[in-house]
Amino acid sequence: MSDSRLLRDLLTPPEDSGPQVDRILDAALELYGTFGLRRTTIDDVARASGLGRATIYRRFPSKNDLVTGVLLREARRFFAELDEAVAACSTLEDRLVEGFATTLRISREQRLVHRLLVLEPELLLPHATGQAGPLLAAARGYLARRLRAAQRQGDAGDFDAEVVAEILIRLTHSLLLTPAGHIPLDDEGARDFARRYLTPMLR
Repeated sequence: MSDSRLLRDLLTPPEDSGPQVDRILDAALELYGTFGLRRTTIDDVARASGLGRATIYRRFPSKNDLVTGVLLREARRFFAELDEAVAACSTLEDRLVEGFATTLRISREQRLVHRLLVLEPELLLPHATGQAGPLLAAARGYLARRLRAAQRQGDAGDFDAEVVAEILIRLTHSLLLTPAGHIPLDDEGARDFARRYLTPMLR
């Protein structure tokens, strides 16, 4: 999947959605978090959702499609919560500060990712490290769009939005992979750090 397509899929609600799809994804999410990806079958999801195999296959033709569906919905929830958290902030600096703290908090609370790191680290870790390029590029695109919008509105200085977005995304990615260190990751500590060290990049 290309970087631009991944970003589009993350930011665009799927056309084929509704209560039935949510039942399938809810069941799969619970099973993946309990048993992992390998041990969970389409039959398991069918039983947990109360739907037939044929119904699931009509929505998700393969197990990989179902896994992708679950992960994309979790990512959309993440971006929606992030957008909501910064919506009331009046300045770009405040949005960066609140967005940084919120990203760290949401990531700490993401049950599926943490469970998979315990159950099947060999599956997840490559996509979070050496193969994380497409995901990082999509996150950079998400943030760069918002930085450019602020520049067009006169709320930000003259800087390269892609570069600033990449710095912020890579810093956050590093903190999530290796949280132990001197930078505080609790909400207030993260806000103080961001205001002191990250907001100067916006001027």
